Amino acid sequence: MPHSRLVPALLLSTLLLNILLPGALLAGPEAGAAPDPCAGGLVERIQSAYQALQSFEGGFTQVDRQTDGRRVEAKGSVSYLKPGRMRWEYAPPHEQLLVTDGETVWLYDPILDNVTVQALGELTQGTPLAFLLGAGNLQQDFACRAFSRPPPTDGLDYVELVPRTPIPTLDYLQLGAQRKSGRIAALRMVDAQGNLREVRFQHLRTDVRLKPAAFTFEITPGMEVIRKDAR
Repeated sequence: MPHSRLVPALLLSTLLLNILLPGALLAGPEAGAAPDPCAGGLVERIQSAYQALQSFEGGFTQVDRQTDGRRVEAKGSVSYLKPGRMRWEYAPPHEQLLVTDGETVWLYDPILDNVTVQALGELTQGTPLAFLLGAGNLQQDFACRAFSRPPPTDGLDYVELVPRTPIPTLDYLQLGAQRKSGRIAALRMVDAQGNLREVRFQHLRTDVRLKPAAFTFEITPGMEVIRKDAR
């Protein structure tokens, strides 16, 4: 996982959040993990709890751990509005903005003053991001399996998921959910090289009133525009 300009490209291609989005990921169960998460209905509870949300906003932290020992941390704010709208805003020193209105994705780099524009559908099919946008189905897009490495003992219930259709930037994914509500609190992603990315949501407020205008992006005069869509 590249890590100089940290986030959204990776988050989009896996999620994030190559994913917010979530990674650290994830042999046998430990305290805080269900003995057999695949048989316990956790995937279904996570799907149901997320689909029931109309909106949310809050903070997130992101940690990238490279196989060579390097570690990069970032944080910021995230918001979601059904259907399919998300906004990830990264705080300094990794300032970037990723926003989608459900059809188009804008990735803005304020340091370079450029924006990359791409159709959302080209990025999301069968990925964790599709699920976060309310368009994916975990059981259809992923297969649950026993943990290849132990998840954290942080009080969350975890499942480990493998893409049914191979994703070049994602080997497997672990989702951590709140025990009572089934709401996602952590996403942990591993690529084929073993690099880990963890995204944790913090202080989320759910079913809040959000303005649709927050999920669009205005391209200003003089800004460099990099188009990866067909337009």
